[in-house]
Amino acid sequence: MVTLSDDEVALIRSILTALRAIKVRDIDKALVILSKGDKGGQ
Repeated sequence: MVTLSDDEVALIRSILTALRAIKVRDIDKALVILSKGDKGGQ
């Protein structure tokens, strides 16, 4: 096991949170694009 300091834990948590936010935003964009495409195809 690796022991992390509180600062390291906080840094890793903030990085993971940032990555999650980016991923969610990209997924939302993709869903908007897909929904626009569906409306145009009907």
